[in-house]
Amino acid sequence: MSEVWYSDALTQITQVVSKVPVTILVLIVGAGAIRIVKSIIGRAAAVTRMDPTLGTLLQSVVTFAGWVLILTAATASLGLQQVSLALGGSIALVAMALASSVNAVTQDLLAGVFLIGDKDFKVGYTIRTGSIEGVVEAVGIRKTKIRAKDGILHTVPNRLIDNATYELLNRSEGNEADQESEDSVQTA
Repeated sequence: MSEVWYSDALTQITQVVSKVPVTILVLIVGAGAIRIVKSIIGRAAAVTRMDPTLGTLLQSVVTFAGWVLILTAATASLGLQQVSLALGGSIALVAMALASSVNAVTQDLLAGVFLIGDKDFKVGYTIRTGSIEGVVEAVGIRKTKIRAKDGILHTVPNRLIDNATYELLNRSEGNEADQESEDSVQTA
């Protein structure tokens, strides 16, 4: 009896191991494809003068979706259809979470979309939110990066910024003239 079990286990292990090179190739090609697509998005954003905040959010979405698809393909190439189906279904779960707004991840995603549309919240602007004051460096799919004057990079969940009061201190990093001209327009 134990010989049959050993033989079956050895056969299954051999089948999986023989598929590993293909799986590695899928991962390498997929990672390369993600890099290329992100590069294309970055170049297109620069050429079209797209808002950098929107560009970073779009790159984050592409990275997330790309890795879900790559991992789905990799597990399928190993013959692990159950895991592959579960990963493929994760996209549906994210869509469901967006529709129901039940958790912090979903709140971060939605807040990121709202922050992108806010004319007073862009990459390069100096803001203060809570106890953090600094320049917005990136707005990702879930988090915003703010560089403080002391050089510390703060990574803040988007929902905390969108749900709180934040102050716009300067519309362009290090350019006081823009802020002064804007202040004079607001008082006129």
